[in-house]
Amino acid sequence: MAAQFNIGDIVWAKLSSFPPWPSKIVRPKKDIKKPKGKKPVYFVFFYGTEDHAWVKAENLKPFEEYKDQMIKANKGKRFHQAVEAVEAVLRKGGGAKTKKRGRPPKHSASPKSGPYRDTDDIDHEEVVPSSKPVQKTYSREPLLGKTVSPSTSIGLKRPPESLGAEASIILKRPREDNESDLYNFDESEHETESDIVTSKDDITPTCLKIGFLGLGIMGSGMVRNLIKTGHSVMVWNRTPMKCRDLVQAGASVGGTVNEVVAACDITFGCVADPNAVRDLVFGTSGVLQSIRPGKAYVEMSTIDVETVQDVAESIESRGGRFLEAPVIGTRKPAEDGMLVIVAGGDRSLFDDCESCFLAMGKKAFYLGEIGSGTRMKLVANMVLGSVMAGYAEGMSLAERAGLDLQTVLDVFKEGPLNCAAVRSKGDAILHSRFEPSFPLKHQQKDMRLALALGDELKQSLPVAAAANEMFKRAISLGNGDNDMSSVYRATAL
Repeated sequence: MAAQFNIGDIVWAKLSSFPPWPSKIVRPKKDIKKPKGKKPVYFVFFYGTEDHAWVKAENLKPFEEYKDQMIKANKGKRFHQAVEAVEAVLRKGGGAKTKKRGRPPKHSASPKSGPYRDTDDIDHEEVVPSSKPVQKTYSREPLLGKTVSPSTSIGLKRPPESLGAEASIILKRPREDNESDLYNFDESEHETESDIVTSKDDITPTCLKIGFLGLGIMGSGMVRNLIKTGHSVMVWNRTPMKCRDLVQAGASVGGTVNEVVAACDITFGCVADPNAVRDLVFGTSGVLQSIRPGKAYVEMSTIDVETVQDVAESIESRGGRFLEAPVIGTRKPAEDGMLVIVAGGDRSLFDDCESCFLAMGKKAFYLGEIGSGTRMKLVANMVLGSVMAGYAEGMSLAERAGLDLQTVLDVFKEGPLNCAAVRSKGDAILHSRFEPSFPLKHQQKDMRLALALGDELKQSLPVAAAANEMFKRAISLGNGDNDMSSVYRATAL
């Protein structure tokens, strides 16, 4: 039987793939909905990360009773800072020491005790977090760098010492078992480069040997971040020349694909398209040649659902584990370790890849069954391509109308269109500098795959289809290897 807790109790709260974390039971605001499910849950505040989440009662433990055990099991710097924050609160009498597990006390029917259920009237209780400022981190803290979905501003307030009048709430996509909804309160919208570097230094690399196949525009940056964070990495690329810089950075090199897989516990693949993936996996001296029980393969390429399912079946038929984990982002996010990773497949492998995902990306989503990650990536890139095509048309129209394009960009940057894509792609168009951050031919390939998915599902996609024609025209004009922003050249004729 799960223990009963009261508002204000200090506990250890466990979220999937994260260590139990020092937390406090709090009362959520009325407009924060409880996740579906019959199991009782509590709304908790995480010290140190200053995030909130719904957590099942069975995943909570009394703080004092389990303190020594938890501290011995976790050596992370951020973890111990969170423990210190809790102990400071307890010394000041700011939190209740939780009781040992057992039968709930007779007064547990109090409106401020017990887990929340669907019929509860949820009120808001002000949360007083640690006095330390909010700082994003990529350590093994719960919620940071972990599966979260786009933010929705609901104006939830927190004390002035930690946040201003408004904060952004990020809701984690619920796991299939509705384990928890995650709310992340960010002090600022943008992280500085120094913040990112500092937090990456806190990553504890897995002890597993990592293989990486494919060192193109994306792969080389991803591998460099794995090496920087202390991972043991063996690489392979069709063009061996691309391995040299990474060897100097600390990687080893495999002579063939199957040599890398044989030497490594988890092997990542990141190549251009479905044909390249099939050659990599099924070809002579390919991935399959060395797959056996104990081996794992993670496919990070953007491909179609049929290909990813074929690869998964082949890997699993030989006793290996498989995860699809395509990435959302271009060269700069890959170099900075700021990719978004959308995964599907073996959940245990997703958990084993945690330190790798934290090194390569800022967020990792586990979406469920094989194919879900690929579908998510195709939807995201279809939207990006459609937006880029419309943006290129707008810039072309502005130029034809006699507007100064620099002024047009300045206006965009001051309004709702202000985002990294608008800024970077606008500058590329303005100065006709189309060095590939994400090659146009790859964007068109993703549009084609997304349209094929739409055909399969009988979903009409007229806007994406029109955008795809623009990309095809740009390729016919010789822009396939240029950045995707060169689709502008297809509108200027």
